[in-house]
Amino acid sequence: NYKIVKEFLEEIREKARGEEVLSAVEPGQQLVKIVHDQIVDLLGSNDSTITYKEDGMTIIMLVGLQGAGKTTTAGKLAVYLRKQGKHPMLVAADVYRPAAITQLQVVGKQIDIPVFADETPGANPVDIARRAVEQSTHMLKDVVIIDTAGRLAIDEVLMDELSNIKSAVRPHEILLVVDSMIGQDAVTTAQTFNEKLGVD
Repeated sequence: NYKIVKEFLEEIREKARGEEVLSAVEPGQQLVKIVHDQIVDLLGSNDSTITYKEDGMTIIMLVGLQGAGKTTTAGKLAVYLRKQGKHPMLVAADVYRPAAITQLQVVGKQIDIPVFADETPGANPVDIARRAVEQSTHMLKDVVIIDTAGRLAIDEVLMDELSNIKSAVRPHEILLVVDSMIGQDAVTTAQTFNEKLGVD
């Protein structure tokens, strides 16, 4: 995003002007170090890992636009968590996109992870999420991954539904999935989702 690049370059200029040139280091090497430190600072120097609930179940909600890769990410995340010794369950909360439930069920079958789904026409995603959390307790699952619906663009209906799911199940992590092909619009998308939901 142009704004990010502009700020990034300005901060590098400020630091480069303020740095004392060390006699043992060439100016070019010093500039490389300043740029490297600034990239680390921009991307976040802290290790960003999933926060698990100490006792009981951890609920993870995946959000994003349609076609961003939420369903595939849900499967990859489930496999990753299983390798960490967790017992995940996937939840098909996208009742709008044709074959979305089937897609998650296929992914679940491929990786041998259970999928909670309700294929009843007109099923409510909030109700699905709530029932899935209850069901996971009976199945002795300790992580629930909710694959939510996306839209082609951010709209009020989508945000209201996601907010209602958030209120109903109180997820410990809300992860935004963004397609790398989205380009500069990633910033606007992330800001909007963060303002409406609070993204981890």
